Amino acid sequence: MNESNRSRKLNTSGAAHGGASSHSGASGSTGRKINRSGASSAGASRAAYHAPAPAPARPAPRPASGGSSAHGPAPRRRKKKRSVLKGVLIGFGCLFAVLAVGLFGIYQWVVHSISPEGGNPTINEIINTPTEYKGDVVNVLVCGIDYEEGRAYSGDGSNDGMTDMIMYVNFDVANHKINMLQIPRDTYPGEEYKHGNTGKINAVALHNDGIGSLMELIYEQYKLPVDYYVTIDMQSLKEIVDLFGGIEVYIPKDISYKGSTLEQGYRNLNGEAAEFFVRNRNYAQADIARLDMQRYFYQGLFSRIRTATVWDLAKLAPVALKYVETNIPMDQLISMGVSFLKVDSANIMMCKLPTYSAAERYNDLSILICDGAKTTDLLNQYFRTYGGPVDELDVPTRATVGESTDPNVQYMGQLDTEVETAQTGG
Repeated sequence: MNESNRSRKLNTSGAAHGGASSHSGASGSTGRKINRSGASSAGASRAAYHAPAPAPARPAPRPASGGSSAHGPAPRRRKKKRSVLKGVLIGFGCLFAVLAVGLFGIYQWVVHSISPEGGNPTINEIINTPTEYKGDVVNVLVCGIDYEEGRAYSGDGSNDGMTDMIMYVNFDVANHKINMLQIPRDTYPGEEYKHGNTGKINAVALHNDGIGSLMELIYEQYKLPVDYYVTIDMQSLKEIVDLFGGIEVYIPKDISYKGSTLEQGYRNLNGEAAEFFVRNRNYAQADIARLDMQRYFYQGLFSRIRTATVWDLAKLAPVALKYVETNIPMDQLISMGVSFLKVDSANIMMCKLPTYSAAERYNDLSILICDGAKTTDLLNQYFRTYGGPVDELDVPTRATVGESTDPNVQYMGQLDTEVETAQTGG
């Protein structure tokens, strides 16, 4: 996290119980319909009559349409209507072809932009949701990649980023429900996967074969199927929030760290304040407490997305194309977005992986050990609505101390109520 040593109060707007800022926009769509029509004419019957040839000095007058001439048969008229119609149809055809090529080009550009360099990682299809449940449920691994300036994550000193935010999302499309599991970045991944001698799960993708390795770990150790992944560069957070004109978030208590402060209350956070809020770990339980605090940001973000206009989304598109990578096909991504808007906040659940503190530090670093028994019950209850429960997981373990953390099962509707109470002062 980029931080300043000078004392500062982060830029927020609104009182502790201030009102929401409004955003509006207009959207419209036009359709194209090509009417193909033709014209037919019927002439009157002509008498078989031959008049004498007219004098050379006096040409015969043009006969009336559809009639017969006393001076001879009427010359054939050129069918101008059909000629004009043909030109219009050709023009529309050319326009349609240009638009089709253009839209296909834009589609390919978008797909290329959100796909990882070098193509999608090779992912064993065994880890996917079983075929019989396809369409009813989609399981996605969402990771925030931290490329914090000034930190070298790789052994060669490069800054390739760590998956400091790991969330498993179970989208029950058929029943309009979403369950999300927050996995602490310091969770011990075992020794089957390389982790740069950190003993932490957030280094698995970096030191193995990318995000595909992390997906396989989730499947093998936690017995959770994974269909797709989404990675988000954490640097995009400030841009996204500022493009929205800020995000209205409830701050449950005063937060202060290295001269930066956020006061308790319902506030409109700009990009800098939002980044401080979601990154801060200056709590007694460090990253565990941070996961709970981040839920208030998710609540504000989801509320803002539900009120987003077409213009809002248009402004966000360049940021998404720059900072987001995914292997979700474009049509599936659009379908999931539409389905998400139908999910009531009362049916969006968040919980976190129950963990112990390790009895001994790993390479002089503190790590967390998954509570296998408690996690098994948690996943069976909320994440195995399709396919049935499992008896035990295959999570790695080490000596631990104390009690494991509470998963803190919480629904977005509960957070909505808490925020509304804060707004009204109740």
